[in-house]
Amino acid sequence: MKKAYIEAFKELGRVVLLSIIPVLISQMDEKMFNWEVVIITGSIAVLRFLDKLLHEMGKESNNDKAKKGLTGF
Repeated sequence: MKKAYIEAFKELGRVVLLSIIPVLISQMDEKMFNWEVVIITGSIAVLRFLDKLLHEMGKESNNDKAKKGLTGF
């Protein structure tokens, strides 16, 4: 179970580094912050975290339905 959380948090870190930070840098360059874009991007990061957590927990418990994550395919 601990490994599932570690893998999910690594996925969250990847998504934050690859999506939220570039959005913030772009907005700082324009000297205008659109918090809606940042919140939506953050929400996507949280969804990816939950998807990865479900997948990893499904692998550990050998649950085929959970292995498919949030979308189920």
